[in-house]
Amino acid sequence: MTAPAVDLEQRRVAERLVLGALRRFHREQPLAAGIRMDALIRRVRSAAARRPPPRHRGSAPLTLDDADLRLVIESMVADGRLARDGRRVRLPEAAPNLDPEMAERVERLLHGLRAAGAAPPRVEGVAARLGIPPAIVEQLRGAGMLRQVGPGIDYPSDVWATLSARVEDRRGARTVARVRDELRTSRRHAEAILAALVPPNSRRERPGRRDRQPVR
Repeated sequence: MTAPAVDLEQRRVAERLVLGALRRFHREQPLAAGIRMDALIRRVRSAAARRPPPRHRGSAPLTLDDADLRLVIESMVADGRLARDGRRVRLPEAAPNLDPEMAERVERLLHGLRAAGAAPPRVEGVAARLGIPPAIVEQLRGAGMLRQVGPGIDYPSDVWATLSARVEDRRGARTVARVRDELRTSRRHAEAILAALVPPNSRRERPGRRDRQPVR
């Protein structure tokens, strides 16, 4: 696939910006499978706005509109310089991965959360102490490695599978107090676990003490 309507010089400018934007994206979000086309175009626009004034041949400003930028990106997919998975675009060599140092920090985070069982500490505080930025925490959630059930309450996926199975397999009414006692956790954690297990459209307003009213 080619983009004959795009000026050759502008196509080269756009290609450099696209490659640069994707490299930055993969550095910032190493667990992401790719970036949507519209988000990539926004990144290209932002990078073009930051470019210094052209001083030599080949450094012309980007003047293409979004439609032509899409043509350029599609042509890069067609010739193999970019890869596409559904609606997302990525560099062919990029795969969801963390560098060894960050991977070790993430493993320590997950190990600490597993050790805490049903009452993990706030994940943001632990991550900050380990040097894991918030963006990586969000990516762990997006990748399914962490399950967020409430503000600051995250369980590793295997822990969440075990906890949710225990609650769902329990016979009789499920209340905050019973979940708290069964899992030996705090009321805050028990409330978050129940809220994550009960579909929003089936929740009912519960007057008085919530642990006295069953959630069916």
